[in-house]
Parts: sequence; structure tokens; C-alpha cells
Amino acid sequence: MAKLPSEMIKDILDKQSNQQSVMNLSLDDVESFGDKKSIQTMFNKIISYNKMLKERITFVNSSLTKAIPFTKENLYLLCAYSGSGKSTVAANVSYPLWKQGKKSLVISNEESEEDILFRIACLELGYNFNDYKKGRMPASMQKECALLFPKISQFVKVVDVNYKDGLTTKVEGVKRILELVANRDYSCAMIDYFQLIKHSANNPSASTYEVLNDFRIWLGQYIKRSNMPIVCFAQLHSLGKRNNKDLDSRIKHCPDIYEPSTVVIEIVPDFENKTSDFIIIKDRFGLAGHRVTCAFLKGRFVPLDGEAIRRLAEESSQAIEDSVDGGD
Repeated sequence: MAKLPSEMIKDILDKQSNQQSVMNLSLDDVESFGDKKSIQTMFNKIISYNKMLKERITFVNSSLTKAIPFTKENLYLLCAYSGSGKSTVAANVSYPLWKQGKKSLVISNEESEEDILFRIACLELGYNFNDYKKGRMPASMQKECALLFPKISQFVKVVDVNYKDGLTTKVEGVKRILELVANRDYSCAMIDYFQLIKHSANNPSASTYEVLNDFRIWLGQYIKRSNMPIVCFAQLHSLGKRNNKDLDSRIKHCPDIYEPSTVVIEIVPDFENKTSDFIIIKDRFGLAGHRVTCAFLKGRFVPLDGEAIRRLAEESSQAIEDSVDGGD
């Protein structure tokens, strides 16, 4: 006689348990709201939340951290067109947390684990990750990056596109990963990226929209019981394909992810001037419509202050000199 896999048995028991808990709901459960125990629970949650706000977890850099509180119970949706640097931003989220000795989780359905760590190592050493991908990085520099992997992986945990036959492209797989870390000592979890969670193991015939819609509903509930904020990257349709400037209509496949998100940011790079605008489209903290412009220096998004402007000018002058020398 064939046996059900242990994971399937657990899922069945969990569903039965959830059904029973709903059926056992009584009027007393509702009426108990406001009693001494429930008030104390709420007080404890307020104390915990205020403590977390004082710790002020870094979100990419000081400018973005000042504009956007990076706290648990919140979903941060970062949107960009293809090729606009979603994975680079993901590395910039993990990097300062690693430097502070805080753990982050990267769930990637696009990049490999070694590329994710390599990006962060490049940020630390000031190297260009694209030089590595294009075969232009010397072996000595690659070795320097690789030697940082043990230190980085102590705090940056990765479940990548190759894990267990594409687990991170399946909605049940991503849910399971997030459930495992919900109450652990992580400062944040990242999903890179939303639209590639396009399959369901339990319902293989489900459309991409059905899978993503199921996930976004679940995610809206998950963030309220998790110990960490969730950062989710999403790809946008171009204005040519979706002739509407409103961001929520330009999110590919499942624009409804906009609804449970606490903060929604569009990332708009200016490749010529080496800056990127982080435009806050939606913000339950009150800064919707605000724009934070960051300089892009050696792979890092840094505040656009006097020092950054000076370094951008130096890089521009050096690039001109190099092009002239190359022409000679």
C-alpha cells in the first residue's frame, strides 16, 4: 500500500485543523475582546513595535531609511522595468544588514546563489559585478570575492532558482520557505521576483494570475504574523504595452499585489547620470509622492550628497579620459 508523503500529510492535517478552529469559534471568543488578557496582549505588541522602530533597520541607505520605516508587519513592493536593476537593489538591501550583523533571506527564482553572494562581495570590494558576468574580471579579483562568501553567508541566506527543481517558482514552495522563518531572527526576507512564482504543485492547471493572486492574498495575511518585513520585487509593463501612467496598472500578470503592500516604490534609473529615483507611489506611513534620488557608485545606491556628486564627477571625467585614450 502506497504511503502519502509526510509533507502532504502535514498539509492535510493543517487544513483540517484550520477548518476545526473556524467551526469552534464561539460568541465568547468575540466577546472576550477588551478583557484584561487581550488588552495586555495589545500593550505588549505596542511595546514591541516601538522597540523595533527605535532600532531602525537600514533600508538600502540612510536617505531611504529616513523616508521609509523598515519594520515588521509590512510588505515593501519594489517595481521596475526589466533590466532596471531589481537584483542590484536586492543586493543593496542585504548588504548593509550583513555589515550590521543582521540576517536576511533572499528567495530568488531568477539568480543562482553564487551570483547573489558575488553581488554583495562586489559591493564590499567596490568591484563591478557585470565585469564578472561578462568575463572581464581578473581571476585575482574573482578570488577576492569568493573568499568573502563564508562571511557573507553567515548572515545572508539564499534559496535560489536551482533549489529542489525550481522550488522558488512554485507558490507552495515560497510559502513553505517563508513559514519556516516567520518567527526566526531574520531582519527581512526578499522575493526576487514576484512574477516568476508562476506554478502551483497542488494545481498544475492554474493560470499565472491565479497562482500569483493566491500568493498575494496569503502574503497579506502572513506579514501580520511574521517577525520581519518582506521585500517583494515586481516587474512592470512598459507604457507602450500598458498605456496608463498609474503604477498599479503596469504591474505584470497580477496588479492586485498592490493592494496588500504597505509601501510601493517605482525604481527609475538614469543610466547616463548614474542616479536612480526611488519614487514612493504608495505609503501607509504618509510619504506617497515623495522621491528619493540616490547616486549609483560602484554598484551601491548611496545618498545624493556633496560627496556622492564629487565622486560621480570624478567617474565621469575618468570615463572621458579612458575613451580618449582608447581612441588614440
